[in-house]
Amino acid sequence: MGSNTRYRDDQIQVRVTANEKAAIREEANRYSLSAATYLRNLGLGFAPKNTMDKQAIDRLAKLRGDLGRIGGLLKLILPISPPTEHQEIRKLLSQLAETKEKIRETVERL
Repeated sequence: MGSNTRYRDDQIQVRVTANEKAAIREEANRYSLSAATYLRNLGLGFAPKNTMDKQAIDRLAKLRGDLGRIGGLLKLILPISPPTEHQEIRKLLSQLAETKEKIRETVERL
């Protein structure tokens, strides 16, 4: 793991319990950081940026796109489906549109 360009050569050692070490690593993982980087940032007064929000937004955006594609497929089925099913398909399309809108609103709040 060594690097020829490493400029940090001093260490601060802190004793922790196994539970504390696990908790620190878990928190660091929440921010996609190593434990050392996480602790260094905290010690220097930097608030880590939570990557979970970005990941959640990315997942919601993908889900919204998937719903749009499903809606497109339902629209393709509409002309070839029996007229008795048109009302049900239109209801599904409406529900998909409502869900996509709720996802958009959720992403805007994040």
